[in-house]
Amino acid sequence: MTRTKQVLGTTRVHESSAANTFRFTAEPPVFLRGDGSWLYDERGQKWLDLVCGSATSNIGHNHPAHIAALQETLATGVLHTGTRLPSPFRARLYEELISILPEELSCIQLANSGAEAVEAAIKAAQYATGRNRLVSFEGGYHGRTVGALSLTDGGSIREPFSVLHELVDFLPYPGSRGSEGDEVGTCLSRLSDRLDELRRNDDLPAALVVEAIQGVSGVLSPPAEFLSGIRDLTRRHGIQMVCDEIWCGFGRAGAWFSFESTGVVPDMVTMGKAMSGGLPLSAVAARPEILKAWPPGMHTSTFQGNPLACNMAVATIRTIRGDDLLAHVEHTVEPLLERSLRPLDALERTRGVRVAGAQAAVDVVDGNGCPDRATAIRVQSAAHSRRILIYLGGRCGNSLMFVPPINIDGAHLSEGLGETVGLIKHELGTGRQHV
Repeated sequence: MTRTKQVLGTTRVHESSAANTFRFTAEPPVFLRGDGSWLYDERGQKWLDLVCGSATSNIGHNHPAHIAALQETLATGVLHTGTRLPSPFRARLYEELISILPEELSCIQLANSGAEAVEAAIKAAQYATGRNRLVSFEGGYHGRTVGALSLTDGGSIREPFSVLHELVDFLPYPGSRGSEGDEVGTCLSRLSDRLDELRRNDDLPAALVVEAIQGVSGVLSPPAEFLSGIRDLTRRHGIQMVCDEIWCGFGRAGAWFSFESTGVVPDMVTMGKAMSGGLPLSAVAARPEILKAWPPGMHTSTFQGNPLACNMAVATIRTIRGDDLLAHVEHTVEPLLERSLRPLDALERTRGVRVAGAQAAVDVVDGNGCPDRATAIRVQSAAHSRRILIYLGGRCGNSLMFVPPINIDGAHLSEGLGETVGLIKHELGTGRQHV
């Protein structure tokens, strides 16, 4: 039995069915080695990684800075001390995070996953304001724990569970399908009206949680005035504005955080995924009066601030800064995605090529213009047959998404995108018969 078959067999027998391992194919690839933008299977075949572990491996696989950070931490022999004792690696991370955040957000709460960061932000806002209600947006994705899931828009993943639905309002997000209106003015008007209603009922929210770019829902990037309008409304009503940067943070959107392009400074920022190169780590950054308000032990976790993960995050930040990767996204990755994928706009069965930094999405539809998830899966499988990993996202699961490392070589990205666009045209047809 090959190692691949053994891994697949053991996983299939013992892994919870809630995992995604066999969701799209019964024979997913098993990778034994990674290097940069490439992953290698048992036969030594290399696969181009345009998924990045769901926007996590932003500086690729086996990066020397990450390996050095792990070795430095391992050499100390101190892999865990809990949260009651300080750590030099944790302190180092605080300094690096503060250096890339707005100066107002100078206090940090560490956690282990993006969903945990959202939970921490919810609790911090409720404690600071004395309120319970929350606001989220259609198309928003914030995680799968009960609190985070309560803010996540998606019936199939919410309905089986007892979420905090009575405390959460979902408001329209520009470009988010299913909204009655997707223009910025309409969305802000709906939000304003709802907040006024809640104020009259003495039931204003503790927090409003929003993504400056909805990554998981298909790279939806509203105009800057949407976030600035939200900032005005939250200030008017004394609501904590939380920007979820778990997907877009650390260079994915061509900036440290996607909210930066709007000129808005939120009250809190949640981050995770690409922060630590694959090790479990997340954080909330906030104004000190929020995260210094609660007493010690009010929100803690055994593994938060693990030294290995913290030093990996330090390496991530220093590499992005030292290698000028934000400029690489702006001048190389984003233009290549735009230039390579824009021809898909001409196909009858694609809609809305969207590019924002080092991420892009295009929707697959049927002959009637309706979301076609089955065909999107077929396209993903066709890409896999060429050893190119692409992501499926969007509210209906029909968005083909491209999420390359932010340091990917331009020639490799161009070649991979060219091949992928060719097979998409082959699968979906070559021209638009009507608009």
